[in-house]
Amino acid sequence: MHVMRKVVKEFEAVPFCLTKIYDSVQSLQVADSPREKLIVILGATSTGKSSLALEIAQRFGTEIISADSMAVYRNFNVGTAKPSPADLKRVPHHLIDILDAEEKFSVGEFVRRARPIISELNLRGKIPIVAGGTGLYIQALIEGYELGAGKSLISHYKRTGELIYDACIFGLTTERNELYDRINRRTVEMFANGLVDEVQNLLTSGVKPNAQAMLGIGYKETVEYLTGNASLDEAISKVSQATRNFAKRQLTWYRRMKYIQWLKI
Repeated sequence: MHVMRKVVKEFEAVPFCLTKIYDSVQSLQVADSPREKLIVILGATSTGKSSLALEIAQRFGTEIISADSMAVYRNFNVGTAKPSPADLKRVPHHLIDILDAEEKFSVGEFVRRARPIISELNLRGKIPIVAGGTGLYIQALIEGYELGAGKSLISHYKRTGELIYDACIFGLTTERNELYDRINRRTVEMFANGLVDEVQNLLTSGVKPNAQAMLGIGYKETVEYLTGNASLDEAISKVSQATRNFAKRQLTWYRRMKYIQWLKI
């Protein structure tokens, strides 16, 4: 029997060009707008969002707001691909290393913390950069989600057709096979860069295996290895597979955000 395979359509994207990105940001800078200004860089994991954010931030003298649900946790560095200490010195970052492992973080908390930072940077004449892969966080922020009667979410964007920020929203994408290759390479690099030691140190310091942050991809699989429930090769394979599945969910989420300018890396 012939089995039909579901073909996932790639995003319509233009070739990545840093000069054109700079031109777009420059145009936003000089635009006369009643709304606060914002740059957003999103995309699936392993597409280079952090590197691009650093490039733009240095070029335009601005700051980065992390939209990553795992980067908020202190001492969770290798498995979250958190910016290096050198990168954090180069460009100020916000919403990184703000919570302990047991604390919970939500979309509402992200929006509550991000909005005043955006306002403060705009008042200083800077266009902040929101960079990360947690699509719900970014969508709720730029579309202006609010709690309505009966605790239902109301979207300013769906109600008015306008985002609450005057924004350049860039999405980084690549062909699916290339994305999965990048994910597999990054997983191997994380283990080579000390993920096992990082998780062991967290456990030794008293972080429980069922702590909120330990449930993140890379951490729970490493705990399985350290407790003898998986070999190292099995743990690496599980992390790669879980990350690929996460990337699929990210891409599915982004399809509902029709205002993204997709750039093919």
